Amino acid sequence: MLRDLIYALGGNPGNIFKELSVGRIEVIPGLPGISRSEEEALNHVLHLATRFLSFQKFISAHTCTLNAFENEDLADGLKPGCYIKAFCLGLDNVLSEYRQCLLSIEKEILKDKHLSLLYVQHETNSYHMLFDAINDVITTIKNRKSHGCQLLDIVYRATLSGNSCVKKCMLAILQQCHIVMYKQLTSWLLHGLLIDQHHEFFIQYVSNELVSGQTSGVAGGGSANETDISLTVKSENLFKVRLEYLPFYIPGRIAEMICFIGSSLHLFESDQPDSSQTYLNNAASLVEMKSVDAVLKLEGILQAQEKEFLSDLYSLQQNKEFIIEDFEMCVDKIRSAVAKELWLLCVEKAQLVSHFYLLKDFFLLGRGELFLVFIEEADHLLRNPPSRVTEHDVQQAFLRSAAKVQIEEEVPLDMFQLTINSKPTDSQAGYCVDFSTVDDGWARLGLSFSVKWPLHTIFTPGTLEKYSQLFKFLLRVRRTQSALQKVWSIQMKNKQDADKDIEFSTGNVHSISECKQWQCRSQMQIFIDNLQYYLQADVLESHFTNLLHKIRSANDAQRDFESIIMAHDNFLNALLAQCFLLSSAVCSSLLEILDICQKFCDIVLTSSLLIGNTEMEEQVAQLWDMYSKKTYMFFQVLSGVCTHQCNPHISQLTLRLDYNRYFSSVMRKPTSLKNST
Repeated sequence: MLRDLIYALGGNPGNIFKELSVGRIEVIPGLPGISRSEEEALNHVLHLATRFLSFQKFISAHTCTLNAFENEDLADGLKPGCYIKAFCLGLDNVLSEYRQCLLSIEKEILKDKHLSLLYVQHETNSYHMLFDAINDVITTIKNRKSHGCQLLDIVYRATLSGNSCVKKCMLAILQQCHIVMYKQLTSWLLHGLLIDQHHEFFIQYVSNELVSGQTSGVAGGGSANETDISLTVKSENLFKVRLEYLPFYIPGRIAEMICFIGSSLHLFESDQPDSSQTYLNNAASLVEMKSVDAVLKLEGILQAQEKEFLSDLYSLQQNKEFIIEDFEMCVDKIRSAVAKELWLLCVEKAQLVSHFYLLKDFFLLGRGELFLVFIEEADHLLRNPPSRVTEHDVQQAFLRSAAKVQIEEEVPLDMFQLTINSKPTDSQAGYCVDFSTVDDGWARLGLSFSVKWPLHTIFTPGTLEKYSQLFKFLLRVRRTQSALQKVWSIQMKNKQDADKDIEFSTGNVHSISECKQWQCRSQMQIFIDNLQYYLQADVLESHFTNLLHKIRSANDAQRDFESIIMAHDNFLNALLAQCFLLSSAVCSSLLEILDICQKFCDIVLTSSLLIGNTEMEEQVAQLWDMYSKKTYMFFQVLSGVCTHQCNPHISQLTLRLDYNRYFSSVMRKPTSLKNST
């Protein structure tokens, strides 16, 4: 009977020990010669047989070929995958000791026929607690429908046991599961490859959406060649950490570090130009810069240190226990190497600083003389709602403007494309309001930039959207300033003509209406000029200098790709904040003032030919009254924000606008505002 018991303990019930209920092996009740106490003792031992049989069924169900169940859940509701298969392999290795124990018991029984049930109980007693712990783990996996790296969390918690046997076996199972994780980490950390057919890893592929780096010019009259040279780049944040799959013993900070390493390698290695020879040819003809050179082709960013990192990861894989300090040290070592290589690639080989200057010259209106000429060239095209050919005409006006200021050979103009949106730009999330209240060409005008590999990891679509918002706002201010300067030019010419008439007459030819126009234009121009100087000198130039200083002053230890990303993000966020694009109250008030100034210029420049002097005088007076109230309110808003938030940039703008204490006196005596008009 003892040999039948051994077979039953091995998961093979017979005539005496049967599976009486589902998955439960017990001795047949009422057998002659077996007392009730002996029956209870046998059933206690057979509890191991029940557990062992359930383990065998679980293992056989989850170690089948994965491809056979690629799109199907298994019978117990679990999804197929590499981690559940590794768990079963580790469990089978643990159970091999139990099988070996049964084999030793059977050999001893054959040697000594006088051995009793007590001997079997003694030899197998230590497995009761182990089997119960394993059963709890499997039950938890089934109840939670755990998948992939979620199994690591459950098994790791089971290793935190005071029983040395349970801890040893659970560590063995966890080590087997970690083999899968380290293989995925190796391909991800060293090559940027996410090998995760069954979606089990804690790094997730978010989107394969392609975002065009340059808008096609065909609809606006562009050629087919212009479409060919536009670069499509993958959208930002292509990969992210799936927190529900992240084991609790791996901190989120390390997981983000792992995500950064793999994402960077993926974008730089899988998207490099040698995968598309057509793009290389087009890019080389697009702009002759060192950054578009065969030097940028990579055989592998970590090729020089790949063996070292492979050895480190393999050593971690062989450890019986997971030590977070060693794991973090290895990941940080790889991160430092990747960040340094990417820094050298972007800054030195791809000439990142030159591209920063390009974006400053165009998106941030650093080439003021170019846009001054462009505003005059394109104003008649953009004053009305755009047509199908407006985009082409505007682009040609842009090129003519560049030729007039003689910069068409200095910078690669083909990298920039002026675009006309099909509808007025809606206010974007996180930004204030629309930049124009009139649906005309200026309201739909945009600027796109053709991003070249490998700088698409820095100039992402989200980053270029921030540049676009800044461009629209700065161009709006520059247009208003240009219009006021044009009004000043006309007024000066009229004054000179009037002064000539005074020489031959005794009366004063300067009308009251003209004096009011002079006063209105003068006050508006002072405001806009101070605002423009604040934006260009105090904000743009200051932060741009700081950005370049952080990049150029970095030593070997500070050459970190993440530091570039962080510095650039801080740069853009500072510009958005200090240009008031993140403050709805301030920006809305400022845009209303710009609209009033623009309307005033339109009246002086165009309406004088269509309406009488009396009606024109009334409109100017009305606009001047609106302007005075809006500027007073704007200064109040600035003062309130500065008082409550202590923003130094707002204090700087307030100081420039209130240099003669005009607004301060108005705020102390609000009634004087009307009188001053």
